[in-house]
Amino acid sequence: MKTIAEIGNDRLINVLVRDKNQSPARILNILKSEIADIISSYAELDDEITVLMRTERGRVTFEIKATATRIKDFGQIVD
Repeated sequence: MKTIAEIGNDRLINVLVRDKNQSPARILNILKSEIADIISSYAELDDEITVLMRTERGRVTFEIKATATRIKDFGQIVD
């Protein structure tokens, strides 16, 4: 038997998941922005990043496409 805390946690997770599922465009925009910042630290992006989200059998898969013109120089790595 679940405790009250476990039941509350399960309900909160369900609400959050439903909220995300109702606004996939919002999630994709947030991910796109954060991923662009991360990749821009390592490479010069050539084009806009594409992020796709697919849900299948309760699992979410993200596909990310980013094209860079070059990888940024990080200098010498000392052993």
